[in-house]
Amino acid sequence: MVWALFLEHDVSAMIVPGPGWTTGLVTVGGFVAGLLTCFVMLVSEWGAWTLIMPGRRLSAVDPGDDCGNGLAGCVSIEATARDGTRLAGVWYPAATAPTSRTVLLVHGFAETRDAMKGRAEFLTARGWNVARLDMRGYGRSGGDRASFGGREGEDLRAWVDIVAGRVGPEMSVAVWGRSMGAAIALRAAADEPRIAALLLESPYARLETVVAGWLRRVRTPLPNLLAPRIVRRAARLAGVSLSRPRPIELAPRINAPTLIVHGRRDTLVPDGDAHRLAAAFPHPATLIEVQGAGHGNVIEMGGPDLLDRIVAFLDQAKSR
Repeated sequence: MVWALFLEHDVSAMIVPGPGWTTGLVTVGGFVAGLLTCFVMLVSEWGAWTLIMPGRRLSAVDPGDDCGNGLAGCVSIEATARDGTRLAGVWYPAATAPTSRTVLLVHGFAETRDAMKGRAEFLTARGWNVARLDMRGYGRSGGDRASFGGREGEDLRAWVDIVAGRVGPEMSVAVWGRSMGAAIALRAAADEPRIAALLLESPYARLETVVAGWLRRVRTPLPNLLAPRIVRRAARLAGVSLSRPRPIELAPRINAPTLIVHGRRDTLVPDGDAHRLAAAFPHPATLIEVQGAGHGNVIEMGGPDLLDRIVAFLDQAKSR
Protein backbone atom coordinates (compact mmCIF):
# COMPACT_ATOMS: atom_id res chain seq x y z
CA MET A 1 0.00 0.00 0.00
CA VAL A 2 2.80 2.39 0.90
CA TRP A 3 4.64 1.60 -2.32
CA ALA A 4 1.47 2.14 -4.29
CA LEU A 5 0.99 5.58 -2.76
CA PHE A 6 4.63 6.43 -3.46
CA LEU A 7 4.40 5.36 -7.07
CA GLU A 8 1.14 7.25 -7.55
CA HIS A 9 2.71 10.40 -6.16
CA ASP A 10 5.87 9.97 -8.24
CA VAL A 11 4.04 9.42 -11.53
CA SER A 12 1.69 12.33 -10.96
CA ALA A 13 4.67 14.55 -10.31
CA MET A 14 6.13 13.59 -13.64
CA ILE A 15 2.86 14.05 -15.54
CA VAL A 16 1.52 17.28 -14.05
CA PRO A 17 3.66 20.24 -15.19
CA GLY A 18 4.62 22.93 -12.79
CA PRO A 19 4.13 26.66 -13.34
CA GLY A 20 7.62 27.00 -14.84
CA TRP A 21 6.73 24.62 -17.68
CA THR A 22 3.76 26.81 -18.72
CA THR A 23 5.90 29.93 -18.68
CA GLY A 24 8.50 28.22 -20.84
CA LEU A 25 5.89 27.12 -23.36
CA VAL A 26 4.55 30.66 -23.66
CA THR A 27 8.08 31.98 -24.12
CA VAL A 28 8.86 29.48 -26.87
CA GLY A 29 5.51 30.16 -28.54
CA GLY A 30 6.16 33.88 -28.51
CA PHE A 31 9.63 33.37 -29.95
CA VAL A 32 8.27 31.21 -32.79
CA ALA A 33 5.48 33.71 -33.49
CA GLY A 34 8.05 36.49 -33.62
CA LEU A 35 10.20 34.56 -36.06
CA LEU A 36 7.17 33.84 -38.25
CA THR A 37 6.17 37.51 -38.22
CA CYS A 38 9.69 38.57 -39.21
CA PHE A 39 9.71 35.96 -41.99
CA VAL A 40 6.37 37.17 -43.37
CA MET A 41 7.49 40.81 -43.26
CA LEU A 42 10.86 40.14 -44.91
CA VAL A 43 9.44 37.98 -47.70
CA SER A 44 6.59 40.43 -48.30
CA GLU A 45 9.06 43.29 -48.65
CA TRP A 46 11.38 41.30 -50.93
CA GLY A 47 8.51 40.07 -53.07
CA ALA A 48 6.91 43.50 -53.38
CA TRP A 49 10.13 45.19 -54.51
CA THR A 50 10.75 42.35 -56.96
CA LEU A 51 7.33 42.88 -58.55
CA ILE A 52 7.72 46.60 -59.11
CA MET A 53 11.50 46.71 -59.73
CA PRO A 54 12.55 43.34 -61.19
CA GLY A 55 15.87 44.70 -62.45
CA ARG A 56 16.16 46.70 -65.62
CA ARG A 57 17.57 45.05 -68.72
CA LEU A 58 18.08 47.37 -71.66
CA SER A 59 16.55 46.59 -75.02
CA ALA A 60 18.82 46.44 -78.04
CA VAL A 61 20.10 49.89 -78.97
CA ASP A 62 21.69 49.23 -82.35
CA PRO A 63 19.03 49.64 -85.08
CA GLY A 64 20.22 46.54 -86.88
CA ASP A 65 19.96 44.45 -83.72
CA ASP A 66 16.68 46.04 -82.68
CA CYS A 67 14.89 45.76 -86.00
CA GLY A 68 16.36 42.52 -87.30
CA ASN A 69 17.65 41.73 -90.74
CA GLY A 70 15.59 42.45 -93.83
CA LEU A 71 12.84 44.49 -92.15
CA ALA A 72 12.78 47.69 -94.16
CA GLY A 73 11.32 50.78 -92.57
CA CYS A 74 11.88 49.74 -88.96
CA VAL A 75 12.30 52.84 -86.77
CA SER A 76 12.42 53.76 -83.11
CA ILE A 77 9.26 55.42 -81.78
CA GLU A 78 8.39 57.25 -78.57
CA ALA A 79 5.28 58.15 -76.60
CA THR A 80 4.72 60.29 -73.54
CA ALA A 81 2.61 58.98 -70.68
CA ARG A 82 0.07 61.14 -68.92
CA ASP A 83 2.51 61.69 -66.03
CA GLY A 84 5.28 62.73 -68.43
CA THR A 85 7.17 59.42 -68.44
CA ARG A 86 8.97 58.79 -71.73
CA LEU A 87 8.04 55.47 -73.34
CA ALA A 88 10.14 53.72 -75.98
CA GLY A 89 9.30 51.28 -78.74
CA VAL A 90 10.09 50.07 -82.24
CA TRP A 91 7.83 50.33 -85.30
CA TYR A 92 7.74 47.73 -88.06
CA PRO A 93 5.67 48.43 -91.18
CA ALA A 94 3.97 45.47 -92.83
CA ALA A 95 6.31 43.70 -95.24
CA THR A 96 3.60 43.06 -97.83
CA ALA A 97 1.83 46.33 -98.65
CA PRO A 98 0.92 49.56 -96.84
CA THR A 99 -1.92 48.95 -94.39
CA SER A 100 -3.60 50.51 -91.38
CA ARG A 101 -3.95 47.26 -89.47
CA THR A 102 -1.53 47.18 -86.56
CA VAL A 103 -0.60 44.98 -83.61
CA LEU A 104 0.85 46.39 -80.39
CA LEU A 105 3.13 43.83 -78.69
CA VAL A 106 3.35 44.02 -74.89
CA HIS A 107 6.00 41.95 -73.10
CA GLY A 108 5.72 40.12 -69.79
CA PHE A 109 7.25 40.48 -66.33
CA ALA A 110 11.05 40.93 -66.14
CA GLU A 111 11.27 41.11 -69.96
CA THR A 112 11.73 43.83 -72.56
CA ARG A 113 10.38 44.33 -76.05
CA ASP A 114 13.18 42.02 -77.24
CA ALA A 115 11.12 39.07 -75.97
CA MET A 116 8.51 39.87 -78.65
CA LYS A 117 10.90 40.17 -81.59
CA GLY A 118 10.06 36.84 -83.21
CA ARG A 119 6.35 37.59 -83.01
CA ALA A 120 6.92 40.95 -84.69
CA GLU A 121 8.85 39.44 -87.58
CA PHE A 122 6.13 36.84 -88.13
CA LEU A 123 3.29 39.37 -88.08
CA THR A 124 4.92 41.82 -90.49
CA ALA A 125 5.46 38.99 -92.96
CA ARG A 126 1.73 38.26 -92.73
CA GLY A 127 0.68 41.81 -93.55
CA TRP A 128 0.48 43.59 -90.20
CA ASN A 129 2.25 46.69 -88.91
CA VAL A 130 3.76 46.06 -85.50
CA ALA A 131 4.73 48.31 -82.59
CA ARG A 132 7.02 46.44 -80.20
CA LEU A 133 6.96 48.30 -76.88
CA ASP A 134 8.94 48.62 -73.66
CA MET A 135 6.64 49.09 -70.69
CA ARG A 136 7.49 51.73 -68.07
CA GLY A 137 10.29 50.60 -65.81
CA TYR A 138 11.55 48.19 -68.47
CA GLY A 139 14.02 48.35 -71.33
CA ARG A 140 14.52 51.85 -72.68
CA SER A 141 11.30 53.35 -71.33
CA GLY A 142 11.42 55.72 -68.40
CA GLY A 143 9.86 55.20 -65.02
CA ASP A 144 11.39 53.39 -62.09
CA ARG A 145 8.47 51.26 -60.90
CA ALA A 146 6.24 48.85 -62.78
CA SER A 147 2.60 48.37 -61.78
CA PHE A 148 1.19 45.44 -63.81
CA GLY A 149 -1.30 47.69 -65.59
CA GLY A 150 -1.99 50.18 -62.82
CA ARG A 151 -0.33 52.89 -64.93
CA GLU A 152 0.60 50.88 -68.02
CA GLY A 153 -3.01 50.58 -69.15
CA GLU A 154 -3.09 54.33 -69.65
CA ASP A 155 0.38 54.19 -71.22
CA LEU A 156 -0.91 51.73 -73.80
CA ARG A 157 -3.68 54.13 -74.73
CA ALA A 158 -0.98 56.75 -75.38
CA TRP A 159 0.62 54.27 -77.77
CA VAL A 160 -2.70 53.91 -79.59
CA ASP A 161 -2.57 57.68 -80.19
CA ILE A 162 0.95 57.36 -81.62
CA VAL A 163 -0.11 54.56 -83.96
CA ALA A 164 -3.13 56.56 -85.11
CA GLY A 165 -0.77 59.36 -86.05
CA ARG A 166 1.26 57.00 -88.22
CA VAL A 167 -1.46 55.06 -90.04
CA GLY A 168 -4.54 57.26 -89.78
CA PRO A 169 -7.68 57.36 -87.64
CA GLU A 170 -9.35 54.52 -89.55
CA MET A 171 -6.79 52.07 -88.23
CA SER A 172 -7.54 48.67 -86.80
CA VAL A 173 -5.45 48.04 -83.67
CA ALA A 174 -5.00 44.69 -81.95
CA VAL A 175 -3.00 44.16 -78.76
CA TRP A 176 -0.96 41.01 -78.15
CA GLY A 177 -0.04 40.87 -74.47
CA ARG A 178 2.07 38.21 -72.79
CA SER A 179 1.36 37.32 -69.13
CA MET A 180 1.75 40.69 -67.37
CA GLY A 181 1.31 42.24 -70.81
CA ALA A 182 -2.06 40.50 -71.10
CA ALA A 183 -3.21 42.18 -67.87
CA ILE A 184 -2.02 45.53 -69.26
CA ALA A 185 -3.90 44.88 -72.51
CA LEU A 186 -7.11 44.20 -70.58
CA ARG A 187 -6.72 47.40 -68.55
CA ALA A 188 -6.33 49.43 -71.73
CA ALA A 189 -9.08 47.72 -73.73
CA ALA A 190 -11.65 48.26 -70.99
CA ASP A 191 -11.48 52.02 -71.65
CA GLU A 192 -10.20 52.20 -75.25
CA PRO A 193 -12.75 51.48 -78.00
CA ARG A 194 -10.07 51.79 -80.71
CA ILE A 195 -8.62 48.44 -79.60
CA ALA A 196 -10.38 46.10 -82.01
CA ALA A 197 -8.98 42.74 -80.88
CA LEU A 198 -7.07 41.18 -77.99
CA LEU A 199 -4.63 38.29 -78.08
CA LEU A 200 -3.83 37.22 -74.53
CA GLU A 201 -0.83 34.91 -74.18
CA SER A 202 -0.68 33.09 -70.82
CA PRO A 203 -3.04 35.55 -69.10
CA TYR A 204 -3.94 35.29 -65.44
CA ALA A 205 -7.28 35.86 -63.76
CA ARG A 206 -5.82 37.07 -60.42
CA LEU A 207 -2.30 38.38 -59.80
CA GLU A 208 -2.24 36.80 -56.34
CA THR A 209 -2.52 33.33 -57.90
CA VAL A 210 0.51 33.96 -60.10
CA VAL A 211 2.56 35.31 -57.20
CA ALA A 212 1.70 32.23 -55.12
CA GLY A 213 2.85 30.01 -57.99
CA TRP A 214 6.07 32.00 -58.29
CA LEU A 215 6.73 31.55 -54.56
CA ARG A 216 6.26 27.80 -54.93
CA ARG A 217 8.78 27.78 -57.76
CA VAL A 218 11.41 29.31 -55.50
CA ARG A 219 10.38 26.97 -52.65
CA THR A 220 9.10 29.67 -50.33
CA PRO A 221 6.90 28.41 -47.47
CA LEU A 222 3.33 29.66 -47.00
CA PRO A 223 2.79 30.91 -50.58
CA ASN A 224 -0.98 31.37 -50.25
CA LEU A 225 -0.51 33.43 -47.09
CA LEU A 226 2.30 35.55 -48.50
CA ALA A 227 1.00 36.27 -52.02
CA PRO A 228 -1.82 38.69 -51.07
CA ARG A 229 0.50 40.50 -48.66
CA ILE A 230 3.15 40.88 -51.34
CA VAL A 231 0.65 42.30 -53.82
CA ARG A 232 -0.75 44.75 -51.26
CA ARG A 233 2.72 45.91 -50.22
CA ALA A 234 3.74 46.32 -53.87
CA ALA A 235 0.68 48.50 -54.44
CA ARG A 236 1.72 50.79 -51.57
CA LEU A 237 5.25 51.05 -52.95
CA ALA A 238 4.04 51.69 -56.50
CA GLY A 239 1.38 54.17 -55.42
CA VAL A 240 -1.29 52.39 -57.47
CA SER A 241 -3.05 49.03 -57.34
CA LEU A 242 -1.34 46.23 -59.24
CA SER A 243 -4.28 43.86 -59.03
CA ARG A 244 -7.53 45.83 -59.00
CA PRO A 245 -9.60 45.66 -61.04
CA ARG A 246 -8.61 42.05 -61.66
CA PRO A 247 -8.42 40.72 -65.22
CA ILE A 248 -11.46 38.54 -64.60
CA GLU A 249 -13.33 41.67 -63.45
CA LEU A 250 -12.27 43.64 -66.53
CA ALA A 251 -13.29 40.95 -69.02
CA PRO A 252 -17.06 41.65 -68.85
CA ARG A 253 -16.39 45.25 -69.94
CA ILE A 254 -14.64 44.25 -73.17
CA ASN A 255 -16.54 43.59 -76.39
CA ALA A 256 -13.52 43.25 -78.67
CA PRO A 257 -12.90 39.74 -80.08
CA THR A 258 -10.46 37.99 -77.76
CA LEU A 259 -8.18 34.99 -78.17
CA ILE A 260 -6.57 33.35 -75.13
CA VAL A 261 -3.57 31.03 -75.52
CA HIS A 262 -2.82 28.90 -72.46
CA GLY A 263 -0.27 26.18 -71.77
CA ARG A 264 -1.66 23.02 -70.18
CA ARG A 265 1.49 22.68 -68.04
CA ASP A 266 1.42 26.28 -66.81
CA THR A 267 2.42 26.20 -63.13
CA LEU A 268 1.52 29.86 -62.55
CA VAL A 269 -1.95 30.01 -64.12
CA PRO A 270 -4.20 26.99 -63.41
CA ASP A 271 -6.29 25.58 -66.27
CA GLY A 272 -9.44 26.52 -64.38
CA ASP A 273 -8.43 30.19 -64.25
CA ALA A 274 -7.89 30.26 -68.02
CA HIS A 275 -11.35 28.77 -68.58
CA ARG A 276 -13.02 31.17 -66.13
CA LEU A 277 -11.31 34.16 -67.73
CA ALA A 278 -12.40 33.09 -71.22
CA ALA A 279 -15.99 32.67 -70.05
CA ALA A 280 -16.05 36.09 -68.35
CA PHE A 281 -16.13 38.08 -71.61
CA PRO A 282 -19.57 39.17 -72.90
CA HIS A 283 -18.84 37.13 -76.00
CA PRO A 284 -16.75 34.26 -74.58
CA ALA A 285 -13.14 34.42 -75.70
CA THR A 286 -11.70 31.75 -77.93
CA LEU A 287 -9.41 29.58 -75.81
CA ILE A 288 -6.53 27.62 -77.33
CA GLU A 289 -4.85 25.20 -74.93
CA VAL A 290 -1.39 24.02 -75.92
CA GLN A 291 -0.43 20.57 -74.71
CA GLY A 292 2.94 20.34 -72.97
CA ALA A 293 3.41 24.11 -72.82
CA GLY A 294 4.23 26.01 -69.65
CA HIS A 295 3.76 29.68 -68.83
CA GLY A 296 6.60 31.13 -70.86
CA ASN A 297 6.92 28.83 -73.89
CA VAL A 298 3.38 28.48 -75.17
CA ILE A 299 4.12 30.04 -78.59
CA GLU A 300 7.25 27.96 -79.11
CA MET A 301 5.43 24.76 -78.12
CA GLY A 302 2.45 25.60 -80.30
CA GLY A 303 4.69 26.05 -83.34
CA PRO A 304 3.62 27.11 -86.85
CA ASP A 305 0.09 25.72 -86.48
CA LEU A 306 -0.57 27.97 -83.49
CA LEU A 307 0.86 31.02 -85.26
CA ASP A 308 -1.38 30.32 -88.25
CA ARG A 309 -4.41 30.19 -85.96
CA ILE A 310 -3.36 33.47 -84.34
CA VAL A 311 -3.08 35.24 -87.68
CA ALA A 312 -6.41 33.78 -88.80
CA PHE A 313 -7.99 35.21 -85.64
CA LEU A 314 -6.44 38.64 -86.25
CA ASP A 315 -7.51 38.64 -89.90
CA GLN A 316 -11.06 37.70 -88.96
CA ALA A 317 -11.21 40.34 -86.23
CA LYS A 318 -10.03 42.96 -88.73
CA SER A 319 -12.84 42.06 -91.12
CA ARG A 320 -15.59 42.59 -88.54
